[in-house]
Amino acid sequence: MPKFQPFPSLFAGLVIGLLLLITSQFLVSLTHLRDVNERGHSADKLRVALLLEGPTYDQGWNSSALESMTELQKKLGFSLEVAGNLKPEQIQETAAKYAKNNYDLVLGHGGIFSAPFTEVARSFPNTRFVSFNGEAPYPNQTTIRYDMKPAGHLVGMLAAKMSRTGKVGYIVVDKPHEYAQVEGFREGVRKASPKTTVIVGKASDFNDVAGAVQITRQMIDQGVDVIYTTGDSFNLEVITEAQRAKVYTIGYIADQRFIAPDYVLASMTQDLRQCYRTIMEQFTENRLPSGKVTYGLGEGVNKLSPMGPMVPQKIREEIMQELNFLLK
Repeated sequence: MPKFQPFPSLFAGLVIGLLLLITSQFLVSLTHLRDVNERGHSADKLRVALLLEGPTYDQGWNSSALESMTELQKKLGFSLEVAGNLKPEQIQETAAKYAKNNYDLVLGHGGIFSAPFTEVARSFPNTRFVSFNGEAPYPNQTTIRYDMKPAGHLVGMLAAKMSRTGKVGYIVVDKPHEYAQVEGFREGVRKASPKTTVIVGKASDFNDVAGAVQITRQMIDQGVDVIYTTGDSFNLEVITEAQRAKVYTIGYIADQRFIAPDYVLASMTQDLRQCYRTIMEQFTENRLPSGKVTYGLGEGVNKLSPMGPMVPQKIREEIMQELNFLLK
């Protein structure tokens, strides 16, 4: 009768057990990889950088971006790094720094980021670069564009209807992508009041506070009594300056009626929460398109805020009627 040998049997059992464990782990890994490929990125593992040209406290374009991304971070659980007050010459180096540190998504909050991102994107294909109002030639780039002409049209009608002097002003940043809204504004003014004069003042960039305030004073001296201001960092100062002269303004990006409740007629807001919500959802699901993506009134990204109490009910109804027409 053969003698029982426990150790070889135990060893064989251990080997078989280890093989089963390794096989199981391998199958789990394959399943995980398949799920990642199907679902996209895992939000709680994402590393996201938000790059801002101006300060985070401007009560407009930059602060709205930070608030939107902070809210989404709490909901989705990704890590978020913020770099603000970036000068143009700093952008390319900053974007490259985040890409080298394996950030999955770098968001440049403005058109100024598109060209530097293009310089960096080709060298870092595993990082997605998203900017606004620029070009996006590489597969790992997306640029968000706003269809601002209808928004300008609507605001132009409001400005013309609320003007008593027949002179309205538009403070625009002297950038090519800003002029579609100016054209829409002129059209809206003409439709509401063909005899109303439109005076356009050009600021050098979105942070040109001194220039924008000077333009405001010049417009007021010329008899303008409604000013639409579409800056990022200078809207607060423009609205405050106009309030001192008892001149109406129309805000931009955020609902800015709180700055001067008796003098801000309304604001053409950009729902950055909705914009960034769409970006983050599509990115985590591998559905974020490359190239140019356009949003506007129809997509709910551009919205006219509630109007102030100084706007008569008849004008409110006329503006809402025009909005419904533009949405058709």
